[in-house]
Amino acid sequence: MSALRRKLRIERIRKLFTLLIGFVYLFPMYIAVSNSFKPYGEIIKSPLSLPLHATMDNYAEAFRSSNIASLYATSLLITFSSVALLVLISSTAAYVVIRRKNRVCRFLYAYALLGIMVPPVVTLVPSIRTLSMLHLMYKPAGLLMFYGGAYFSTTIFLYTGFINTIPVSLEESAYIDGAGSISIFFRILFPLLKPCTATATILMGMWIWNDFLNPMYILGSTAGRTITTGIYNAIGAHTSQWNLVFANVMLASTPVVILYLCMQGRFMSGLIAGAVKG
Repeated sequence: MSALRRKLRIERIRKLFTLLIGFVYLFPMYIAVSNSFKPYGEIIKSPLSLPLHATMDNYAEAFRSSNIASLYATSLLITFSSVALLVLISSTAAYVVIRRKNRVCRFLYAYALLGIMVPPVVTLVPSIRTLSMLHLMYKPAGLLMFYGGAYFSTTIFLYTGFINTIPVSLEESAYIDGAGSISIFFRILFPLLKPCTATATILMGMWIWNDFLNPMYILGSTAGRTITTGIYNAIGAHTSQWNLVFANVMLASTPVVILYLCMQGRFMSGLIAGAVKG
């Protein structure tokens, strides 16, 4: 009985801890959502309460003042292009590293993983100098190249862990029939990587979409603004219009939330499968 009681006590503590962690993460979202529907005076008077006089005027004003449509278009273009580039390069590189286990591939893989230990912000200054030499500063292509290098280490790490779980026997029959490595990868292996691709898409898409510092320096004000830099410039650094701040925050974060909700099943399976064998 004592062992059963101890097990039940541990299970209750675990559930309580889970609820506490969930509350910590969800409370800021509740603040943002509820205050985005409140008039300014109601936010100042009761910022933690539910909206008493809910209104959509904040969102309408945010659309007018921030030029959200243009910001969405720029962010979608950069995020989609960067994620597609990362998925293509990282998945093919991981396939070569795993299937050709020689010294050169092992060295290159270890060298690539060093990037995980270096935050992208540390490489911002040398990246800017490199992009300037290539005449890619203040161009979306420059930001695309930066993201491709900054997040390559993380995505190849995800793909190598997942490809390790796929048996080689699936490819051997195709080799016997005369198929090449490229054909085998895209016709046989890549469709099996959907959970890992979903994981990489959500992680990289979220990081790139929410990025503020790198677009501000690399794009500047001449190549269009992303959703984060555009809203920052529309609101200003010293604004007191909290109703517009919360409305803009919700407009900026909604696409990422929708992406996660649509792909959360594959996201979790990709993380779990990639962690089984490494």
